[in-house]
Amino acid sequence: MDNRKVAQQVIEHLGGKENITNALHCVTRLRFNVKEDAKVNGAAIEAIDGVMGMQIKNGQYQIIIGPMVADVFLEVEDLLGHSGSEAPKTRMGNVLDIITGIFSAILPALVAGGMLKGILAMLEAMGMSSGGGTWTVFSVISDVPFYFLPFLLAVSAARKFKVNEYLGLCVAGALMYPTFVDAVGAAENPFSFLGITIPVFSYASSVFPVVLGVGLLAIVYHFVDRFIPDVLKMVVVPMVSLVVTIPVTYLVLAPLGNYGGLALANGIVWLFSSLGPVAGFLLGFFMPLIVLCGMHQSTSPIQISNIATLGYDYLLPVSFCHNMAESGAAMGAALRMKDSKMRAAAMSTSFSAFLGISEPALFTVQVVNRTPLIAAMIGNGVGGALTVILGVKCFGFVMPGITSLPVYAGSDGTLTNLLLMVVCILVSWAVSCVVSFVLGGHIARKNKS
Repeated sequence: MDNRKVAQQVIEHLGGKENITNALHCVTRLRFNVKEDAKVNGAAIEAIDGVMGMQIKNGQYQIIIGPMVADVFLEVEDLLGHSGSEAPKTRMGNVLDIITGIFSAILPALVAGGMLKGILAMLEAMGMSSGGGTWTVFSVISDVPFYFLPFLLAVSAARKFKVNEYLGLCVAGALMYPTFVDAVGAAENPFSFLGITIPVFSYASSVFPVVLGVGLLAIVYHFVDRFIPDVLKMVVVPMVSLVVTIPVTYLVLAPLGNYGGLALANGIVWLFSSLGPVAGFLLGFFMPLIVLCGMHQSTSPIQISNIATLGYDYLLPVSFCHNMAESGAAMGAALRMKDSKMRAAAMSTSFSAFLGISEPALFTVQVVNRTPLIAAMIGNGVGGALTVILGVKCFGFVMPGITSLPVYAGSDGTLTNLLLMVVCILVSWAVSCVVSFVLGGHIARKNKS
């Protein structure tokens, strides 16, 4: 696949670079916002060699590329001549678009830290000593993206909200300021503002407080900017923005975000403990449809918040089972196919899903043939229910593929949780593969050579 050519054709059929206001990407999709929808030729985009499909969600054009999306996006950036980090004002009210934009950008750092953390946990469970300077350095590397998560989110949120990134970092710095951090757990709270006591919490690894704070910063900044003469803007607007934003963040937004994160985490725990396997089955059953609609990225804040708050997450194991179910369903369909090229393509997408990228299997095998999609839903439902029955947890944020297994090594120094996760993904894969094969008689007839 010629990445440059794909990028050129995508931009052309989106109405040209002048029509594109925002460009970013997630794990498998290019995501664009445009000025005029009338200039977009959706049929031509879907016909591009290398494009697996296109969806329009909340005014955003999502073009499915697959594992090569990062390489294609580099060409898109080069052709557009800008980073595409700013969203159009008419889209800023869209919650899903904001969440996707903020969290997609920081995923590489979180995945890197999560994978290393999992590898260290697995090595420790296998008896390797956790002492010494080398281990400490690796431990620091694995913790940095999570402990200083507010700084990562501040930059990403500032870009999304169209405000200066360094001012956004100042908001994160206020939450992570050493004096403030040291006050957590102190016998006496030394912080107050205009006589009002400031609630003191640990905002390290937190998700929502800094996003709310940077959101307010953007509102204040753009409001003040309208009334200040150009000659004074450089000094007055940033100062007033921080003077207003940080106290309000301290007093209201950060505590609100902290309690919101706790409520969300406890709500997930309650849901899984109350409904048990039913919750796991329903989430797993509908996961392929959630991915199909491009809404799966909206769960990232919940997963990250759960890991920061609880130390583990229940949703990522279900997502892991989903990718294995997609892999199994594609393999079951491949075994039914008579055409050698179609079979090879299906097997390729099965392997891709096995590694953690499910969209190729979903869009080129499941959607086209229907019964593999049903098989994936059933297999993932069974796998999701099993993760709840066995109490499987994920201890780090990763992309859910076979290489993410190390993050399931328990913090108790054993491999029990990891082995239970292996059981769940094997069941998901096997059920999906068998159901896809059994129900796939029409695939064999349709693909006769």
